[in-house]
Amino acid sequence: PTQETNVGLITFGTSFTLGSIYLDRKVKPLTEEQIKMLDFSKIPAIDRYSTRHLSFRTDEFTDKLLLTSFASPFFLLLDQRGRDNFDDMALIVFQGALINSALVNLSKVVAKRPRPYNYNPDAPLDLKMKKSSRYSFFSGHVATSAYFSFTSAQLFSDLHPESKLKPYVWAAAALIPTTVAYGRMRAGKHFFTDVLTGFVVGSAIALTVPALHRSVTN
Repeated sequence: PTQETNVGLITFGTSFTLGSIYLDRKVKPLTEEQIKMLDFSKIPAIDRYSTRHLSFRTDEFTDKLLLTSFASPFFLLLDQRGRDNFDDMALIVFQGALINSALVNLSKVVAKRPRPYNYNPDAPLDLKMKKSSRYSFFSGHVATSAYFSFTSAQLFSDLHPESKLKPYVWAAAALIPTTVAYGRMRAGKHFFTDVLTGFVVGSAIALTVPALHRSVTN
């Protein structure tokens, strides 16, 4: 990878991260009155499923599945090719993760979309009045699990272009964020459009960052 590519990607991710931190300080939690004024009828039909669900157990499960996705790049170290290319792969994974995190955080503090449980009468008021209850768009869990899973699959494909395992690796990579996406809706944390956007963004970064490195090395 060229120095320009590395500097450009890291600068992009760092700038957006700093911008999201600045904007986050300006976001205030919803008041009880604002929560009462939320209009369910304005929610698109495709997003209403999540407002009927609230599960803290499922929320915890998606947290654990997210941590599992973090570990996926380490499976690349099981063979010699992976170990020989560890430095380059680690840089790619770091750069993409930085950009993914920056875009997730920036979108949340700009959109300030109330989470589905704000429309659920069974959800506790103190949960609704936390600042994080305004960070529904888009799903960081889905974007991050998609990013790490698909980055691992892409790097595996780059290391082993002849491997017959590639279809299975990609299938496993898709299963993790898909499961997380369903879990985030069942938990009442995100709307369908939140998890769909997270899936698309995380996947796009996972495919783009390695491609940028290939384009400057070929």
